[in-house]
Amino acid sequence: MTITNESEQAPDETAVLLHDLRTPLAAMRTAAEIVAGEPLSQRQADALHTLELAIDSLLAITRNALDGTPAPARATAETSALETIDAVADLFDPAARSRGLTLTRDLDGNLAAYGLSDPLTLRRILSVLLDNALKYTGEGGVRLAATVRHGGPRPELDLTLSDTGIGIEDDERATLFRPMSRGRRARGHAAGSGLGLWSASRLALACGGMLDLVDTSPAGSTFALRLPLVAPAQREAGDATAPMQADGHETVRPAPCVLVVDDSATNRRMIEVMLEAAGFRVVLADGGAEALACLAHAPAPDCVLLDLTMPDMSGLETIEAMRALEVGACVPVIGITAAVVPDRARLSRAGFTTVLDKPVAPARLIDAIARAIDGSPAEDD
Repeated sequence: MTITNESEQAPDETAVLLHDLRTPLAAMRTAAEIVAGEPLSQRQADALHTLELAIDSLLAITRNALDGTPAPARATAETSALETIDAVADLFDPAARSRGLTLTRDLDGNLAAYGLSDPLTLRRILSVLLDNALKYTGEGGVRLAATVRHGGPRPELDLTLSDTGIGIEDDERATLFRPMSRGRRARGHAAGSGLGLWSASRLALACGGMLDLVDTSPAGSTFALRLPLVAPAQREAGDATAPMQADGHETVRPAPCVLVVDDSATNRRMIEVMLEAAGFRVVLADGGAEALACLAHAPAPDCVLLDLTMPDMSGLETIEAMRALEVGACVPVIGITAAVVPDRARLSRAGFTTVLDKPVAPARLIDAIARAIDGSPAEDD
């Protein structure tokens, strides 16, 4: 049993490959976060940060390519435009230094007050521009500048990227953003597909923005990007006050127990490390049958974290069997998956509190479990 309809067409080979990539990437991301919790030298911390950014970029691209939709709107509340630009620039800093080039930034601090409806679009466009700029620049460097532009119906990101590279010939400007189009100088300088600028331009237009070449010469080029900005939502801080007894002493509660059900031993271990570090007790099950056995022979857990796509019993089959047991009738269940979920409403009707996409950041996983245990509304997925 799967979470998709039998009538749906089988995915093509590219979709299958993208899906399969997400599991090892998720494991890499979680492993990097675990390493980040250990004492590191500054050089090691910087290298690990770059690795995390690279993994995040790959995961975002695979997720977007699989479901064909923009990144969730919640990203606007979590990441400002300034943070997004800085994160992409951080990713390319090592490449610039390795080539003896400078990568300078002139970023308007006011961008910290704005987000984007689809931060992944900015990441992808800026990655294309920075990759091209560094690829076709032999000496000198790249300058990234960004500010908030007002005056229109809504604020816009006004970003420019200038390099001291080989430039683009004037007669090629009209075809620059067409697919499979590469300039004569570019063809003689480095390998490429001719798809980067075409893809970046389409992404900008799809978000109501624009990408353009504003200046070029044998001494370098300058690209300009405009994207609409949105004011980020403000998340209220929760009340972390510990419960008190009548005599004024804190009530000591046993650590909540989470039953983790996943057919991947690697995923189980990664989640166990994250949850134990946050103070949870963890019970592991390698599939639906073992999860049901745990429920039948042990006290009910406070929450169940259940993988949706398992070979013997799917997540839907497992939760249906759980709800038939007295001990599992009311336990909150959080679904977790690396697959595209076409019908989240169906999962909600089946009894899932919420569904998280792999890889899930530790903070978000812990927050979702805490909300489920407390009975608080889950954040939108």
